[in-house]
Amino acid sequence: MRNVGGAHRGLNMWLVQRASALIMALYLPGFLVYALVVGPLDFAAWHGLFVPLAVKVSSLLFIAALLVHAWIGLREIFIDYVHPMTIRLPLLFLFGTLYLGCLIWAADILWGVK
Repeated sequence: MRNVGGAHRGLNMWLVQRASALIMALYLPGFLVYALVVGPLDFAAWHGLFVPLAVKVSSLLFIAALLVHAWIGLREIFIDYVHPMTIRLPLLFLFGTLYLGCLIWAADILWGVK
């Protein structure tokens, strides 16, 4: 009989973390090249860097990947080292809320650039 109740959860988390690492590994060199092509990064150039929609979307995808990657790592640390559920669950909720807030804030910042 097959264990349907979460037997592949560890593999799924591992795959999501590898996918998020791949997204970050592709974004960073591309963003650095893009930023270097623009030239000296004063405020106007930095502001102009985030005006194109493609940069906004790719930057938000990078931030989402970074937060998912961090969440999975932090979750594993809490599972391994914080044994009392009365401490672990509030910590997971706190950091999950914090990371979601960071994602929403990043989207607000990126889409605020006109």
